[in-house]
Formats: sequence, structure tokens, C-alpha cells
Amino acid sequence: MSIRFIDVAHGGSVKGVIAGVDTILALTDGDSKIIPGHGPLANRADLTRYRDMLAIAYERLLKLKIQGVSAEGAVLQAPLEDLEADWGGGIFTADKWIGVVYPAVF
Repeated sequence: MSIRFIDVAHGGSVKGVIAGVDTILALTDGDSKIIPGHGPLANRADLTRYRDMLAIAYERLLKLKIQGVSAEGAVLQAPLEDLEADWGGGIFTADKWIGVVYPAVF
């Protein structure tokens, strides 16, 4: 799996994606198959891992935002660097993803 696009320009946010994933997780069990918009067929464990990554990213970015760090400053601090190996293989590197989602972190 990789970091996915979040349409901030139309109201999307990391917090909103987490809420959406929580809704899906509540409707699934260990036998459920998850068909993502992009990528291979997944299961509940895969979706849980994705949700956990989003929660970690949100928590770290929120902390920086509360401290008054700009998006550019957040990128320079590399708060998602440790997640890059597992989650950075898609169209977004962590730096680019921070640039997209940071304005909507609140």
C-alpha cells in the first residue's frame, strides 16, 4: 500500500479519511475483502495498518501545526520519514503528501 491522494481542495482531510476508514472497519470482519480504488485486493488487516499509519501521520502533523510550523517547515522536519519505506511507494512521497494535506490538518 502507499499514501493516497486526499482531495483537500474539495474538503478532504486526513481526519476525514480516518473517519471513513473507521466506518469501513466497523462493517468488516476477518473474512472481508477490501477493494481499494488503487492497488491490490486487501483485507481488514491491511486496512487497519493503513488507518494506523494515517493516525500516526495526523498526530505528528497536528502537533507541528499547533506549534505554528508552516507546511514548508513541516516538510523540512521530515515527520513521516520513518513511514516512507512502507507507505511512500505510490505517486506521493511523504514530502509531497505533507504539502497537499497540511493546510487541512486541524
